[in-house]
Amino acid sequence: MRARRGVYAAVFLVAALGASALVYFAQPRNGIVRAKVDIAVLTSITAEMVEVVSVSPADTPANAARSLDAVVGRYASVRVLAGQDVDIRVLETNPGQREFGFGAPLVIGQVAFALPVEPGQAVGGALAAGARVDVVAVPNALKTQVSGADSPSAVVLGQGLVVLTIRTPEGRQLTDVPDSGRGGVVIPPKLGSVVVAIPAARLVDFAEAALSSTFYLALSPVAAP
Repeated sequence: MRARRGVYAAVFLVAALGASALVYFAQPRNGIVRAKVDIAVLTSITAEMVEVVSVSPADTPANAARSLDAVVGRYASVRVLAGQDVDIRVLETNPGQREFGFGAPLVIGQVAFALPVEPGQAVGGALAAGARVDVVAVPNALKTQVSGADSPSAVVLGQGLVVLTIRTPEGRQLTDVPDSGRGGVVIPPKLGSVVVAIPAARLVDFAEAALSSTFYLALSPVAAP
């Protein structure tokens, strides 16, 4: 009798486990993207860095990326650790888009350089991220302490340079939303600098020009080399 009870108990246990497995596998599953390795900030995500795993709906984070196409080729705005679900909110199309407000990519071999300009020196302020500009440095007598015939000539520092972002004099990203001043008076944001992508090898040239010259920008149809 005890042997029969043991057999019945074993059969019941196997049946219960089988039923639980059927219930588990019969549930709908969601695919989410998970990091296979640590992904550093501003890193371009490749297919080798991530994988799609299957989880139950209850274990699916609301903002998790659901496919490799939504992740590969984009950039991480925060560090993503191996084994961590990839949150679609931390991804950006251009590196520095969230942190720095870059609306265009800064490619390898380039650096971001801020050109201090007034609206009248920058096409009246009619610029946006992604636009291409020619940059002219005009020697400023107040800075160089040289005038007359000895004054150096204006030089073209770059052509077809990509605008990354536009900033206020305080260093904030320039937007079309005006600030509210004292007493509720609307104060339009003011252009202070235009951040452009320049060749890293030209950084010293631009830095020296910033000390001695005034920059002027012109919209350019020239494609980047």
